[in-house]
Amino acid sequence: MISALIVDDEVINIDNLKALLNRHCKEIDVVATAQSADEAEIHIFNLNPDVVFLDIEMPVKNGFDLLRSLNRPDFDVVFVTAYNAYGIMAVKFSALDYLLKPINIAELKITVDKIIRSVKARKQNVRLNNLLNILDKEQISGKEKIALATLKETYLVPVKDIMRCVSSNNYTTFFLSDGKQYLISKPLYEYEEMLSPYGFIRCHQSHLVNRAYVTSILYEDSGYLILSHTDQKIPISRQRKTYIKAMLNL
Repeated sequence: MISALIVDDEVINIDNLKALLNRHCKEIDVVATAQSADEAEIHIFNLNPDVVFLDIEMPVKNGFDLLRSLNRPDFDVVFVTAYNAYGIMAVKFSALDYLLKPINIAELKITVDKIIRSVKARKQNVRLNNLLNILDKEQISGKEKIALATLKETYLVPVKDIMRCVSSNNYTTFFLSDGKQYLISKPLYEYEEMLSPYGFIRCHQSHLVNRAYVTSILYEDSGYLILSHTDQKIPISRQRKTYIKAMLNL
C-alpha cells in the first residue's frame, strides 16, 4: 500500500477525493487528512507519507508555502486545485502531477499509476543506497539506527536493539530488547531487505528475527527459535527450515 495525506481547507473536497481513491484506487491508503498547512506539516513529520495530495489555495499558508517550509521533502506531491493558472508554478515545484477540481476519475487513475511507479523507484533507490553504505564499511559499527514512524511520533531506534519484527497484514510490530514495542504501518518485506545485512533472518512469513538474540532451536512441529530474555517461541516455517539452519551454522 502507498500511504497518502490529503491537504485541503474544505472538508467536502477531502471527503470527495478520499471516496474516489477508496473506490477506484485501492493501492492508495489515506493515512491522514489536514485542513491547513500547519496541520499538514505535523502529519508529514509524524507519518512520512509516500504522497501528498495538496490543495494550493488555502487561507494563511497555501500549498506552496507548505512546501517552502519543509526541509528537503522526500514524498511525491500531487497538486489538486480549481485554478488552472497554477499549472506552471506546480511544475516549478517538481510536482509529480496536477489535478483540476472537479476531479476526473480517468485522470486520477493516470496520476495514481505515476505515483505507484515513482514510489517503487524511490524505495528501490533507498534500498540500493543502504546496501552501498554497508558495503563501504569494513564492518558494522553497531551504532546504526532505523527510523520508525508511528501515528504519534518518529523514533530513531538502534538496529542492534531490535529483537524481532512481526507482520500483521500491512503493519509491522517491532519488539525491542528493553521491552518497548512500535507498531508501524508498513509491510514486513520492506524491513526484511533493509535489515538482512545486519543479521536479521526471515524464519516465517510473519516473523523477522535478529540472529544475535537467538539462543536455541526448539524441535517441535516445524521448529521454533528461542530468543534470549523471553519465553516466547518464534515459529520456523517448513519451507525455511534448511535456510535457518544454514544461517545459524547448524
